[in-house]
Amino acid sequence: MATFVLVHGAWHGGWCWQKVATLLRQKGVEVFTPTLTGLGERAHLSQYIDPVAMDLDLHQNDVLQVLEYQGLKDVILVGHAYAGMVITGLAQSCPHRLSHLVYVNGVVPADGESMLDQLEAVRGPDFIDRIKGFLDRGEPFLPPPDTAEEVGSRWGITDPDDLAWVASRVTPHPSASFVQPIRLGRPEGETIPRSFVGSSEAGFESVAGRAKAAGWRTYHIESGHDPMVTHPKELAEILLEIAQQ
Repeated sequence: MATFVLVHGAWHGGWCWQKVATLLRQKGVEVFTPTLTGLGERAHLSQYIDPVAMDLDLHQNDVLQVLEYQGLKDVILVGHAYAGMVITGLAQSCPHRLSHLVYVNGVVPADGESMLDQLEAVRGPDFIDRIKGFLDRGEPFLPPPDTAEEVGSRWGITDPDDLAWVASRVTPHPSASFVQPIRLGRPEGETIPRSFVGSSEAGFESVAGRAKAAGWRTYHIESGHDPMVTHPKELAEILLEIAQQ
């Protein structure tokens, strides 16, 4: 039986995988959808933890603890968007637990790069200037889209029910996790098979191109940034195909 761990991106939470997780479980596979510290149903922890500590290391550790305490091995580790940083780091810290990495519109950092370094390529100069503005002012959290309309325009969600569902659940994202560089270099982490699932969203074509050039399997969904919300059936089918490889 395959085991999936699905990791959400910035401003989201484990909740965003609900539709995909249900479809996968119906096929008899094991699925975990951890929420990173400071986000989703764990946003309240920002009242007790210094926001400076809510960095990439902590988010990697959030997922690592699930892998270790659940005793998971041969895991297909899936990361959406920002979680590309998280799963890339976990390939370094626990390669023996992982069988495949799947990037869903996910960033693919090189050694020494941060999430901030990824943004201009995938989001453009206007978005990165906005994020840098918050960081330059020392804001501990990056605000999420504050209207359903902004959710729709940023993430390509059009269904009214999906828009309402996402808009009611997004939370501010810890700034520290966007600026901490990732550290790579463990050879075992580089041998784990990888796949990239892209969409019609502008910005990630270059990431998909690099993935294909590196010999990764690549897949395409006609969707916006959040296919787990808008196209769960298509994404679940791709993940199940990857599990059968």
